[in-house]
Amino acid sequence: MNSSGWLALAAMSGFTMCGMNAMWIPVTGDPVPVVAGVLLALLLLAPVALLASASVELTTGERQRLHHGRHFFTGVSRLTWPLTIVWMPWALYTVWANAAWTLVPLLLVACTAGVLFFPVRRRERQELREALARPELTGPKITGIRSPEQVPPGWTPVLVHRTDRGVLDMLADYRITVDGDRVGTLGPGQTLVIGLPPGPHHVQGGLARLTNAPVRFTAEPGAAVCFVIEPARPDRRAIADRRARPDAYFQIVRVPSWVRG
Repeated sequence: MNSSGWLALAAMSGFTMCGMNAMWIPVTGDPVPVVAGVLLALLLLAPVALLASASVELTTGERQRLHHGRHFFTGVSRLTWPLTIVWMPWALYTVWANAAWTLVPLLLVACTAGVLFFPVRRRERQELREALARPELTGPKITGIRSPEQVPPGWTPVLVHRTDRGVLDMLADYRITVDGDRVGTLGPGQTLVIGLPPGPHHVQGGLARLTNAPVRFTAEPGAAVCFVIEPARPDRRAIADRRARPDAYFQIVRVPSWVRG
């Protein structure tokens, strides 16, 4: 499910919690404490804020690590928004009818998630159109190979290895681009092999808005070029740099030789 689908689910969950809590006030006779309403609002606000700025794309490797296959909500994601539209007036009515004003913060967060659904969905569709309109490769490149031996004579094998940094980005794939073209993705501890024609090139890493300055190199026929990619800072500082320095998040280092473990 894309970020827009999860935002719709967050809105539906918020409206459901509002309606259920307000509905039980006449039954139990106990009002909802202010602290409870604020706490529920904060619990819902955190994922809403993250989803509003999240990457809309999930690679195959990320789906497998996150869900071990197809996610449960994939088949029902189209029903989420219609249910949200149905439950929103019900939640508004139950809060008003039972004077459950302490649930207003939660109601506002749910409404915020619903409003954010539209720009996020529009962004997803725009990025999909741009991806479909953009040619897959702007220059000659060989992708989808597993070893340098598969690179034809006269071409240059390029190997990019991602170090395994433990919990840091453990669920995310790094997108590797060469000369501006996406050539593959890397999970923790994986190695990407591509073939390039001789000449000047540049390589970058990517993860949502995180990237690095292009690392330029010159490919020579038959001489393998090897790189290692990892976050430029230690674990905690790398996480802090995601917002402070998104264009310098990755560190790509060229190594003189390659030893495959």
